[in-house]
Amino acid sequence: MNRSIFHFTGIRKKLILYYLITIALLGITSLFSYYNAKVILYRMNTIIGDYVYLNNLNNNVDDLMTEVEKYLTTKSSENLLNYYTCYNRLQEKAQGIYREASYDSDALMLKDIRFMIDELLSETDHAVRAKRGRISSEYIAHFTRSNQISEHIKFYISSLLSSKLEKGSEKYNEITRNMTYATYMNLLAIVTTVVINLFLAIFFTYRLTKPIIDLSHSAERISKGEFDVELIEIQTDDEINVLATAFNKMAVNIKSYIDELKHQAEMEKRLKEQEMQNLRMKSLLKDAELKSLQSQINPHFLFNTLNAAAQLSMLEGADRSSEFIGNVAELFRYNLRKLEEPATLADEVRYVRNYMFILKTRFGDRIDFCTGIDESILDIKMPCTIIQPIVENAYIHGLQNLERKGEIHLNVRKGEGMVLIEIIDNGMGMDEERIRLLLSANSHEEQSKRHVSGIGISNVVERLQLFYNIPAWQDIIEIHSVLDMGTKVTLKIPYSEEGEEANETPDS
Repeated sequence: MNRSIFHFTGIRKKLILYYLITIALLGITSLFSYYNAKVILYRMNTIIGDYVYLNNLNNNVDDLMTEVEKYLTTKSSENLLNYYTCYNRLQEKAQGIYREASYDSDALMLKDIRFMIDELLSETDHAVRAKRGRISSEYIAHFTRSNQISEHIKFYISSLLSSKLEKGSEKYNEITRNMTYATYMNLLAIVTTVVINLFLAIFFTYRLTKPIIDLSHSAERISKGEFDVELIEIQTDDEINVLATAFNKMAVNIKSYIDELKHQAEMEKRLKEQEMQNLRMKSLLKDAELKSLQSQINPHFLFNTLNAAAQLSMLEGADRSSEFIGNVAELFRYNLRKLEEPATLADEVRYVRNYMFILKTRFGDRIDFCTGIDESILDIKMPCTIIQPIVENAYIHGLQNLERKGEIHLNVRKGEGMVLIEIIDNGMGMDEERIRLLLSANSHEEQSKRHVSGIGISNVVERLQLFYNIPAWQDIIEIHSVLDMGTKVTLKIPYSEEGEEANETPDS
């Protein structure tokens, strides 16, 4: 059995004490009421018992005389049997009457009645014997004497009943007074018990619940975010004191933890601000890197271009020379003007057309340039000088040494969540190793010697990755090439139908 059940401490001790006091008060009240009722009942039974006893004694005397008379008249054996029955019953009652000396009048009268009953039984017995002996004069004398004794007995019984009645009336009045007194005492005891129990209930309930209520109010304030609550002081020697002490420690720990969280949040805020500054610095570095890459211009191409312009000026009229030189000026003006901000796809397409006009002017009908442009997507943002290096690469590596007529196709169309820019030529084609070299940064120096902008395909891919924050180059460019048949380069530019968020730079 668990011994803690019998360990009376703290709240358990208080509750047990309260219930014991309540049970004791109720028990005393009940015992007092029971005792009074028992005393009154005993007194009433005593009075009624005396009446019943004397009345039965009187009836037994009458029964005895009746049976004696019947036997003396009829001499029937049945009547004789009835007589002895009444005789034994009356004799038994007479023997129950005390013979000790007494000075009480009722006791003396009762003792006299016993003596007379003994004499009555003796006379009736003689009368019956005389009857059975057929001595008529003798049984008549004994019967007459029996009647006289029975009358005296009845008179004594009647007198005794009258005395008992008088005394019983007095006792009844006394019992009635006692009952009234007991009733008032019982009522007073009940009211007192109820009042004491009510006081104890309120007192113990207040003593037990007040600290708990204080704890609940403080807990509610803490749950609402008020951590500056006053510590609860409870001067008890029970479990509530332990609970209050633990609650105070918990409140202090929570406040310390919240303060620590606020400090950590402040530190995280500062770290995030520092991180934003670092990101801004990285963005500035990216922008500087883009501008550095875009500023690489091959002076060899500028020389050849200006030389061609001079020859045209001598061979032809001023209009054609003017158009050619105007395209050249537009070409270089684009490079210089767009260094500080992104270009649009329309600017890039126009730049490529200027570049192809120059090539066609230089090389005549050796090259055909065709375009398929979706005009609805030309306003998207992108880095400048992206398409032209790939078109130039198609001419240099695909068409420059081609014996047949070369073709370059520029297609711009919508894809799934992106814009597809396709540069297709029918040139010499490339193998996988050549494609890998084109995409490698190690080929940048070799390409810059022959490109108008000094920008190779690897540079284009790197700038697109930086501009759109795309880590994998495979998500930017695809190159498909077949030897002696041509090459297809596809640039994939992120594009959203809902807006141009995907078309803006990360730091814009």
